[in-house]
Amino acid sequence: MLVLRFQSRGSWTYAISFRERVTHLFKTAQDKTRIAANYNQALAEIDKKLPDVAILDVKLDKGDNDGIELLSHIKTKNKDVPVIIISGHASIEMAIKSLHYGAFEFIEKPFDQERLLNFVSRAVENFNLKTQNKEYENKLFSSYEIIGDSKNTINILDQIKKISLTESRVFIYGPSGSGKELVSRKIHKNSSRNKNPFIVLNGALLDSKKYELELFGEEKENGSISYGALEKANKGTLLIDQISEIPLDIQSKILRVLTDQKFKRVNGNSLYWCSDRRLGLHRHVAVIC
Repeated sequence: MLVLRFQSRGSWTYAISFRERVTHLFKTAQDKTRIAANYNQALAEIDKKLPDVAILDVKLDKGDNDGIELLSHIKTKNKDVPVIIISGHASIEMAIKSLHYGAFEFIEKPFDQERLLNFVSRAVENFNLKTQNKEYENKLFSSYEIIGDSKNTINILDQIKKISLTESRVFIYGPSGSGKELVSRKIHKNSSRNKNPFIVLNGALLDSKKYELELFGEEKENGSISYGALEKANKGTLLIDQISEIPLDIQSKILRVLTDQKFKRVNGNSLYWCSDRRLGLHRHVAVIC
């Protein structure tokens, strides 16, 4: 658990006692706790190791919304990490803003200790469930095998074996339910990339305004970076499901990345090289690149 600095604009005595109060609360609950006294310390702690839960004050020493900036920073690293926002200057607008950026809960000061403990307990449970679901999903697909002794099945298994040893672009096609994703995961599992991420992006489920953000990431005005699927899948495999649902202009940009092996983040100026294997699926076609 990460408890980050609280209310530096108040008296120093109050700030210290408040931070110690929260820290003591979780030490009593036998949780491992890390604290940070300002924005830069908090950023360093987050970058060193992500917590299971982060408790942030909206206002730190850097500005009126530096807690929200840290929230955004955590979410770019792992969107599943629950963040509880605490504020002594709460407003409906501030609460909505923090929840919009992905906060698990928003609490006004002064707060009831049992209420905070309850929120943290729920947050940890929620985080563990999401982590376990991902592990089960990976194990589920890892345990699946393509079974058969027909000529076509043997031919597919031979092709998977050959493809897994290369970095070649591959085109897979077949009707819905024929096992295109299973073949994709099998290629990833048998390749030298199998220790690195297998990222799935569903073109049909993406917000139409966020295709580029989800793929390429974004460099925000406050200096924080939101990483896209291309960077998250670095040295691993990126599966783009239902690619036909993605607008043609975005598809052309994906093709450019396939050709040049580099891209720019949204609002960014620098080119970034990518070395992930890309797979694209739609209802009847899968492309492995």
